[in-house]
Amino acid sequence: MNAIIKMEVLADAGPVQEAPGRAAQATLVLVGSLVVMATAVVAPALPAIEAHFAGNPGADYLVRLIVTLPALAIALAAPVAGLVLDRVERWPVVLGALVGFVVFGGAGAVVSSLEMLLATRVGLGLSVAFLMAGLTSLIGDLFPSHARGAIMSRQVSANSLIALSMILAAGALAEIEWRGAFLIYLAAAPLVAAFYVFVPRKVHAAMPGDAPAADGGQAGLGAVAAVYALALLCPLLYMTLPTQSPFLIAESYDGTPLKIALAFGASTLGVLPGSLAFGRLRHAMSPWALFALGFAVMGLGFVLQGIAPSFPLLVAAMAVAGLGFGLVMPNLSTTLLASAPARLRGRLSGLLVSSIFLGQFLSPVASQPVVVAWGYQATFVLGGVLLWGVAGAALAGARPWRRVEPA
Repeated sequence: MNAIIKMEVLADAGPVQEAPGRAAQATLVLVGSLVVMATAVVAPALPAIEAHFAGNPGADYLVRLIVTLPALAIALAAPVAGLVLDRVERWPVVLGALVGFVVFGGAGAVVSSLEMLLATRVGLGLSVAFLMAGLTSLIGDLFPSHARGAIMSRQVSANSLIALSMILAAGALAEIEWRGAFLIYLAAAPLVAAFYVFVPRKVHAAMPGDAPAADGGQAGLGAVAAVYALALLCPLLYMTLPTQSPFLIAESYDGTPLKIALAFGASTLGVLPGSLAFGRLRHAMSPWALFALGFAVMGLGFVLQGIAPSFPLLVAAMAVAGLGFGLVMPNLSTTLLASAPARLRGRLSGLLVSSIFLGQFLSPVASQPVVVAWGYQATFVLGGVLLWGVAGAALAGARPWRRVEPA
């Protein structure tokens, strides 16, 4: 971890203060990485869960909702979370949401029906809505503009490493019993204590480099709207990996839960170099050029996955898709925070979280009809072409908002 980040408050906000110490920064990074466990971590168990509940009407569709139903709950609850977070102290909200994450996530290991399993996923989603919106707002309160990019980049880097280890562990547990995959959520329990001990409480505050409180100009509003659109489209397309790839691998590559975990782990591991590259590229490129690059790389990975003639090449293609994803995700938060006045930080962060997870929920709804009509491989090729289209739109949209600087 880099040396403790020093920061200054605005001249009218009080004396110079220090940013949280290394333990607090590490805790915030790890708590932020829990978002990857909200949805895709149980993906290796989906075929086994579908087989277990095969007698349930509509099981083929409902089982896929295990991955994406939390995303719907997050999408619906995050705007409400944002409103709450702008009116109350954010620290206890994040702590309570972290406890809910552990309880509802782990409950999937003990429920006996598909309906109850889906209910626990809704509870998990509600917890994540308050957790992620609160955490983004809290980072905005605790760190100045120039330091947030480093925190966000570390979060996405941690996401890939934690997701890889958790998905592999879930795959190994699912080989024994599908319920074991849900025990992975209990690994977040120590972070409850770490957050309570290390992360300081902080009132809502503007920081150097933030948008002015009265900022409502065309550039700022246009940037925020564009970020929300990209935040919806990115997971809508990317989440076809955990929702459709397991079935592609089982159908075409003799996939087992552990083999599926290895393949999907490659995509999450690919996020690591992408997020690390973001930390450097954000100083050399505009946010919109970075969006274009990230979506273009994701599209390449999707097309390669659709035409891969062997399992190793499919794994490599999924890693390429993850690389592009690692460029896009930290850019969403930093670009939004650079455009958001402190007084609206909670609401705008909540809408960002809502956009991301609404895209996740809609992903299987949009992709399943394409799979039924044309098959898995054609679905990924089409998804890659659409990602290239988003990349072109991001690049074309760079000119009107070129003055927006990354946080």
